Amino acid sequence: MSNTRTTTRKPAATGSDWVNPLDNPEKANAEIEKVLSQTMTEMPVIDFPPDDVVTLPGGLVVKDKTIKTAQVKELTGEDEESLARASQSLNPFVFLDRLLKCGVVKVGTEPSEMTEKLLGQMLIGDREAMILGIRKATYGNMIEINDWVCPNCGSNAELTLEVADIPVVTMTDPANEVNFKVNLRKGGFAQVSLATGSDQIATFEKAELSQAQRETVLLSRCVSSITDAQGVEHSVAGFPSLVRNMSVPDRHAILNQLRDRQPGPKYDQIKYECGSCNEEVKLTVTIGNLFLDFGWI
Repeated sequence: MSNTRTTTRKPAATGSDWVNPLDNPEKANAEIEKVLSQTMTEMPVIDFPPDDVVTLPGGLVVKDKTIKTAQVKELTGEDEESLARASQSLNPFVFLDRLLKCGVVKVGTEPSEMTEKLLGQMLIGDREAMILGIRKATYGNMIEINDWVCPNCGSNAELTLEVADIPVVTMTDPANEVNFKVNLRKGGFAQVSLATGSDQIATFEKAELSQAQRETVLLSRCVSSITDAQGVEHSVAGFPSLVRNMSVPDRHAILNQLRDRQPGPKYDQIKYECGSCNEEVKLTVTIGNLFLDFGWI
């Protein structure tokens, strides 16, 4: 029988003499800690986004890319004058549109001259997130709600909350979530797109319209086609009266989907535990709470 000899090779030198952990565990541990310390020192530092950058909860799909950020700024006296003029229209959405045009500097990396056009194309939830960003850039992180009344016990309180307390719904794949189908009660389906800023302004453009008429305007803009139970597709753009002829349950099924799928801050879903009754209730932040100095809102 031949003799077999086993040879133990030690690793190539790495800048210090190799230590067998079995022979000297203390020195081996010291060498490992030294290597880890050097590695951590060399790791790049990832900075948080600056305060004037808003991460869009939805995102704007432009050609083959999705824009996920916008740059905002602090409002100035000149902006306040412009907003005061916009408020005279008595249409809150005209005011909000002017607020965005005053406070949004840039959308993604698109040229600044494209900002106003892109704002109209953005989802309502993304626009509301930018409004919240403008508020934070102008007044800071804390929001005051004066003379709040608890809906459970009726007690009054002066509340202070942070911007981060407002829950935000986000999209994971806006390119495939903006457009969706809604099944209709008697068969077929409607092809629907989430509402944008332009859709919102058009819906509330005429003050004399009833709520049902406003819903018809919104549906005619957000429903692109209706496929009936026989599989025949009808373009709403060619026949906008189609949404008026839809059944009430189908109309409201689509409206509910438009509301529930919209990303963005949910200003009416903030949870708060009342100090008087110790019950958890929901409170709502309004545009007036966000911009207290604008008493004319």
